[in-house]
Amino acid sequence: MTAPDVQPGSPSQRRATGLALAVAGASLFSLKGVVIKLAFAEGIGVFQLLTLRMAFALPVYMLIGLFVFARSRRRPPLRLYLMAGGLGVMSYYLSSWLNFEGLRYVSAQLERLILYIYPTIVALLAFVFLKKPVTRNHVIALLLAYAGVAVLFAAEIGHQGPDALMGGGLIFAGAVIYAIYVTASSPVIAGMGASLFTAFGMSVASLAFLTQSGLQMAFEPLPPVSPDGYWLALVLAIVCTVIPSFMISASIATIGPGPTSAAGGIGPVVAAWAAVMVLNEPFGWPHMAAMILTIAGVWLLSRPSVRPPAASDGG
Repeated sequence: MTAPDVQPGSPSQRRATGLALAVAGASLFSLKGVVIKLAFAEGIGVFQLLTLRMAFALPVYMLIGLFVFARSRRRPPLRLYLMAGGLGVMSYYLSSWLNFEGLRYVSAQLERLILYIYPTIVALLAFVFLKKPVTRNHVIALLLAYAGVAVLFAAEIGHQGPDALMGGGLIFAGAVIYAIYVTASSPVIAGMGASLFTAFGMSVASLAFLTQSGLQMAFEPLPPVSPDGYWLALVLAIVCTVIPSFMISASIATIGPGPTSAAGGIGPVVAAWAAVMVLNEPFGWPHMAAMILTIAGVWLLSRPSVRPPAASDGG
């Protein structure tokens, strides 16, 4: 489950392995919104679900982190650990909370589309703060991606009303925070390795949130959770968080961030299929058009000439 260095074998074999990991990881990540919706239907609140998710995921991340640290020949400096912990809190704690709150108001399909445009936000951040030039491909990619989200947004507002603006805004804010995390994490990953960075950052974020949760529960105990609710939280933590986070890290280590980001286009498709089959969400021409436009935009942005960094899903 750890992210390996490039393995022996032909370039085609390595590429096939990396693409398979990227597709599998993106598919599992994309199911997160559906599982969260099911948990909400069981009466679990956002704070309670985040607490259970992190409680289940923390032991796995800590064990993997210790295993990778023990096997690693390099010992990253303390500053990299501090940066990894801060970035983990930014992504896994703050961005996740905004994402979970937003899912109370919008469909799982819109949530996945909004999160999927994070490479376009990375490109904009690189232009504003790193002074990287914006090419024609950048502009076309941005227009396509945001047009796709706008199409589905308009359909959601027709059904949900102003609540859709609230939910979409929260999820977009989480995507912006995640894009900042991706932009800032590249040098830290280079210094620590993808697996150790992922395990340590996620562990720190989990400990921080669980500490807050423990203090809050001391004064205000959380309501009981049904057995189905515990199973859903476990699936969310392991199947939709831990496993795909290391799959994506391994894919990046094998084929690089650009192809990994492009292969992630399967995510909105899987999310739409699961939302329709499991949650009975509608799927019509706005959903199809939004998916095509957004995936086309991010695919164009992930081509070698305009390749953004990529990393594991932070929500």
